[in-house]
Amino acid sequence: MNLLLSEDQVQIVDTLKHFLSEEAPVSRFRPPAPQIGNQDHRLWPHLAELGFLGVSIPEESGGIGLSSAEEMVVYREFGRHLISPAIIGSMLGARVAAAAGDTALLHDLLSGKARVGLGNPRGDAGIGPLCHGEFHLIESIDAPWVLCCDEQGAALLRRSDFTAIEQVHAMDHSLSLERAHLEDVRPAAWVSIEQDAIYTRALVLIGAFAVGLAEATRDMAVEYAKIREQFGRPIGSFQAIKHICADMAIRAESALCQAAVASLTLADNDAGAGFHGTACKLVSIDAALKNASQNIQVHGAIGFTSEADAHLYLKRAHVMDQLWGDTRVQRERMLHTPFAG
Repeated sequence: MNLLLSEDQVQIVDTLKHFLSEEAPVSRFRPPAPQIGNQDHRLWPHLAELGFLGVSIPEESGGIGLSSAEEMVVYREFGRHLISPAIIGSMLGARVAAAAGDTALLHDLLSGKARVGLGNPRGDAGIGPLCHGEFHLIESIDAPWVLCCDEQGAALLRRSDFTAIEQVHAMDHSLSLERAHLEDVRPAAWVSIEQDAIYTRALVLIGAFAVGLAEATRDMAVEYAKIREQFGRPIGSFQAIKHICADMAIRAESALCQAAVASLTLADNDAGAGFHGTACKLVSIDAALKNASQNIQVHGAIGFTSEADAHLYLKRAHVMDQLWGDTRVQRERMLHTPFAG
């Protein structure tokens, strides 16, 4: 198994990195940016023109027909640039629409015209041919569609299907968050795990996003350690800072390797895809949370201020951990998931 990027994958990364550096720098969240929410959805039509919204959708369905391996490297860049997690809703929502045979909705999603928020279950919720329960709606205020998924499958629901919607404050101020209720609603499109392993794919993509977070905070810490001086020397010359940066580098590399393995097993429809998908989210989220925390530590007093970007990565890592099963849930899932060598 080759974990190195191919020439085509390197070209994909370079294209996306150039676009996001120009159109979505992390500085977009600094004042006077809106205190709640973001405008990342404006990027969707441009990402669609570049083909990124349909990376893994078959060509006959309007996508570009690449595998989950290419999708993984795309989400790694999304994480580095703190792209709204609603991008997961749009891209996985397109897979649901394609599998369900809804060509009109698929076209709208692949073109970036339709927006899809995320529905994260709160407690005992059911997702299937009939959906019910309590949910957190993430980035769904102006989105007509909401994607929900679990180990049984994935569903696209209309936002109007939800009742008792209440806006609440999110840990990550750059995202919108609401509480909502579903009462035995039939989704507009439903795809079972037998048709498409969307839940496993979601874990891999969340993990890849977290890899980007871990790598970005590692790079921030290293660059700051080079220029910040204490006692007349760069702080990076002190052993304590060296060890922190080395630990961050190892975590990021381990997370990237696990994400690569998970994406390749998923691309090959390997029997171990479920196990590696769960491991991908566990390892990557752990790396993202710890690296984001230690990045703040390396930045010292300024790292705790809102003027620095360090806090944005820590908050986003916590949000990504909560999506469709936090660390505790994923650990329990791994204990019950057979490993196929």
